[in-house]
This record gives sequence, structure tokens and C-alpha cells, in this order.
Amino acid sequence: MDMEYKSEMRKLIDIVKQQSLSAPLASTLDDMKTLTTAVKDLNDRIEIRVRKSLVGDDKQITKKPKVPNKVKQAKPFPSVSAAPTPPKPNPPTQSDTKVKALQQVDFNKMRDDLLAKQQALQPNKPIPPT
Repeated sequence: MDMEYKSEMRKLIDIVKQQSLSAPLASTLDDMKTLTTAVKDLNDRIEIRVRKSLVGDDKQITKKPKVPNKVKQAKPFPSVSAAPTPPKPNPPTQSDTKVKALQQVDFNKMRDDLLAKQQALQPNKPIPPT
């Protein structure tokens, strides 16, 4: 599926490039806005994923450093107890499938919009007289 997605994306980009030379300027600018919006949305989604992955890394960094064998650790006071650590929430697996489904719907909608715009730009074919 990954290769299908990439090949369809490349085809759409090639179509927009080809149409940019011959299509009306207003239509070309509209197509460019559509592509720019799609790239911005994709960038935002990737940025969210990066932030989420960094949050997991921050928890690993807060681990206690190793204490050399020569240094003895102090015993905790009997009246003070360590705060219980909250259980780590499991990441939902359904959200991944929902995100992928939404991405596919967005991609299909943008592809259909682009194809509809391109069809509107095609010259009308004359109907032969009967």
C-alpha cells in the first residue's frame, strides 16, 4: 500500500506540473494553493508525531544515574516514602488505524477535487450532427 500511495502522489504532482504550463493562471494558482495546504497539513501531522515521540524519550532521560560501588547510597528516612508512580497509559491501537483511514480519505478527496478541476478545463468535444 505504501508504494501505491507514493506512486499516486507522484502522478498527481506530475499532472499539476503539466497543467501549470497550459492551464489558466487562476486554475494553476488554485492548484498550487491546494498542494500548499496539503503540505502544511502533512507537516503539522508529522510535527505532532515527532512531539509525541520526544515525550517518550524525556521519560527515559529522567532515569537515575548509576552510582559507583565506592559511594554508599543514603538510606531513606522512615517517615518519608517515595510517591507512587502513576501507571503508564498504553497507546491506543485503534487511533493509528483511524488516522490512516482519515489520511486516505483526505488524499482521495484532494485527488478527486484535482481531477474534477482538470476535467473542467478540458475543451468541450463537438457532437457530430445526426
